[in-house]
Amino acid sequence: MIKYFFLVASFFISEFASSQSYFSKRFEYGQPGWWDGASCILQLSDGYILNGAYQYYSPHCVGFCKFDLLGNKVFAKTICDDTTEYFSGEPGSIIALTTDSIIAVGTSLTPTTNWEHDQGVIYFLNSQMDTLALKKYGETSFPYDTAYLFAQVKVDPDRNLIITGLHYPNTSNGRASMLLMKADTKGNLIWKKHYGTGLHYEGKSVICTSDGGYAIGGYGYGIPLPPDFSGDPVLIKTDSAGNQQWMLNMGSILVDTKAMICNSMDGNIIVGTTYCDSMPGSGPIAVGNPYRRINLLKVDNNGNILWNKKYGLSTVYNELQNIRENSDGSLVACGMTTRFYTYTIDYAGWIFKTNQDGDSLWYREYVVCDGKTSWNWLWDVLQTKDNGFIAGGNVYVHPPDTGSHDGWILKVDSLGCENPSYCWVGINQERDLPVVERLTIFPIPASSTIQVAIVNIKPDFPVYLTLVDLFGNKVKEVLIPSVETSIRIDISAIPDGLYLVIARSGNQIIARSKLLINKKATGL
Repeated sequence: MIKYFFLVASFFISEFASSQSYFSKRFEYGQPGWWDGASCILQLSDGYILNGAYQYYSPHCVGFCKFDLLGNKVFAKTICDDTTEYFSGEPGSIIALTTDSIIAVGTSLTPTTNWEHDQGVIYFLNSQMDTLALKKYGETSFPYDTAYLFAQVKVDPDRNLIITGLHYPNTSNGRASMLLMKADTKGNLIWKKHYGTGLHYEGKSVICTSDGGYAIGGYGYGIPLPPDFSGDPVLIKTDSAGNQQWMLNMGSILVDTKAMICNSMDGNIIVGTTYCDSMPGSGPIAVGNPYRRINLLKVDNNGNILWNKKYGLSTVYNELQNIRENSDGSLVACGMTTRFYTYTIDYAGWIFKTNQDGDSLWYREYVVCDGKTSWNWLWDVLQTKDNGFIAGGNVYVHPPDTGSHDGWILKVDSLGCENPSYCWVGINQERDLPVVERLTIFPIPASSTIQVAIVNIKPDFPVYLTLVDLFGNKVKEVLIPSVETSIRIDISAIPDGLYLVIARSGNQIIARSKLLINKKATGL
């Protein structure tokens, strides 16, 4: 997939630029050649913990890997058992209670004579990721036909643990319910609740709401399958005792993805998902490859949608994996999407940032294996203390890329750039396209018009100037009558945000630069 590159403009460089770190590395929790992957990130004062999977066919283990602030691996530890498999939860399933008390949640699977015994697990760890205790929840006697899976954990204002996940009783005829559980910090159960009737519900994300209750983000779909292939992001709100107050379905009639949620500074609920608006196929519910867009919503505690915004073009199997609020109220989300080439496809991880009102600030795609066949997935992201972002995921390697399926840790700056001179924006440009800076644009930031000139070049063909948004969509194109004089361009109808300005002569890109539009700015 061809990409545009641009240098970070001088007006973006702040006091953080000299102190921000950058790295993108593959890693392993244990033996080389095993399959590794990171689904959760925890930030410590001296580095980061990546929690995820460690497996070579069987058994399935949970891994914890620590990196320092510069991306150097400090240690890796695993939880394995010859008779039981262990799994981590969804993104956001590891938290710090104190500097030396870490809680993670997930699931254990023990084979039985009739099937398997699935239990929810709380992992109690210290800051060195030594396992202090494991506490399991589920049936304690045969036939072990009810499953509990833990997905995410938070701490409420009373210092209790709030856990969401899935409850799957064998008597449900294939129906699972969303789980909400409250326990003290030693893991002693206070209460548990189940939600959902007639549909399959999975809890994926949980928060404490500003009115003293709780909200669960998750996923629901029709039973039986087929003929209903629809899957929907679901939001459930409860009171402080876990009693359901309302439920909101935010999906289309097609196959959407889970709802991941976080708090907003103004006391509301932020929902992140990917919305399916087409599936090539036939029938009343089209069956095929789901094309999805990033979809963010703000919902109040009464279930009213305050805003609902969709971003970019729909891409195949686009999936949002987590969303978090930053220190200034802005939002950051991550996920992965499919990319198509002439003869191959791959997956790229992405990170997307908006302001607190859901307006796009930047969107970037990332790979650690660049052979255009491997799967580069990002599962979790959070803001770092230097105002950059740390993300974790995994890579499924396919030739010509080499090595095993590894974990992936990615550190970018506050603009999502992988280093000071490398920032991806747009689509359909080669990764190794050389950087060219031959455009002058004034003023920056701009509000209504800009003055543009091409310098130090005399092209052979007429020059077209194109403005491209964060997702690679063309928002404006003009013909430059002469490269020997500057041209004034009206940008008053273009929304605020960061844009790439590209000059083309014939089939060649001859220059590019950046443009920040801010309607409150003064100037031309």
